[in-house]
Amino acid sequence: MSFSSRFRVETTDLQSGKILRMNKNGNIGLKTIAAATNVSVTTVSRVLRNKGSISEKTRKIILETAEKLNYRPNLLIQGIQTGITGNVGVMVPPFNPYWTQVLKGIHDGLVSQNYAPITLWDKSGPDSKQCEAHMLGQLHRLIDRRIDGVILWPKISELYGSHLDELESRTMPVVTIDHELDFSDSVGSDEFLGTKLVSQHLYELGHRRIGHLAGSSRWTWARLRRQSFEQHLSALPDVLLTTVESDDETVPQAAHELLTSKAKLTAIFACSDWVAFEIYKKAAELNINIPEDISIVGYSDTHKLAQWITPALTTVRQKPFEIGYKAAELLIQQIDTRRAPNRHIKIGCEIKTRQSTRKILS
Repeated sequence: MSFSSRFRVETTDLQSGKILRMNKNGNIGLKTIAAATNVSVTTVSRVLRNKGSISEKTRKIILETAEKLNYRPNLLIQGIQTGITGNVGVMVPPFNPYWTQVLKGIHDGLVSQNYAPITLWDKSGPDSKQCEAHMLGQLHRLIDRRIDGVILWPKISELYGSHLDELESRTMPVVTIDHELDFSDSVGSDEFLGTKLVSQHLYELGHRRIGHLAGSSRWTWARLRRQSFEQHLSALPDVLLTTVESDDETVPQAAHELLTSKAKLTAIFACSDWVAFEIYKKAAELNINIPEDISIVGYSDTHKLAQWITPALTTVRQKPFEIGYKAAELLIQQIDTRRAPNRHIKIGCEIKTRQSTRKILS
């Protein structure tokens, strides 16, 4: 015995007594709403997609009927018809508390406008070529799912930029976070403000021999953070600045270099809280006391350890949730208006003074 795969589900509108037909998945379709409201399927479609000029009376009847019948749009068909799928690629890993909050902001910003994030992230490892191949594979995985746009964190932003020729035939709206590209919008912290707060704080405490453990200049955030800090200190009299740049692997070595510098530094500004924690560890190994022998300032304040560590860390508090939310907002604007991406938004920050910095005694 065989059964046909074609069947019909019916329900009855209790007010009108009409038999309403559902599709085979048990969902109400446009034809059902059209039959219940005595208008054409085309009119129903235009109202539900908010297109065309329809009288307010007809629009109200259709929307009320759709709500009463628990109508849910077929996003697959809408995507084919409009080219807009409602899906957004997000390549931002929950790498640490900062990026977890950024990711939460992206999620909430997209969902608030009825977009669905598809989240993938890159693969870390010692083999850089293998990692790059994996990241490119993730990008193609998103693109192949006809996403409307993509939000990228710094590492994947740089890779996207370097492989633009390969991806050029499949251009899409792009927003980057903490890294700027010529062909995308970007969102990040106000580095000029953050480093101004650090320089003023240390200078007012009497520090004149200051070190900066900077992040890799390949990242926009680290480059701007360093340049802004140098700019602020150069405007202050009698300041000697010693800067050492590092990447993830060389932070302990760079910390040792600053802590044992012949310049006899009295304060170090770390490019992130994680880097500041590494300075704490290296200082302990060298029997250097914080803040008696040297003051330390970090940047982020999204990790509870900044408050729990002894002494508690003075640091710049960023606003990662707001950064993520703004990134989602910029991407949706690009998708909806198809405007050229040329906006680089800076989100404010503030300094949290704790016990890791102290006044220099004359």
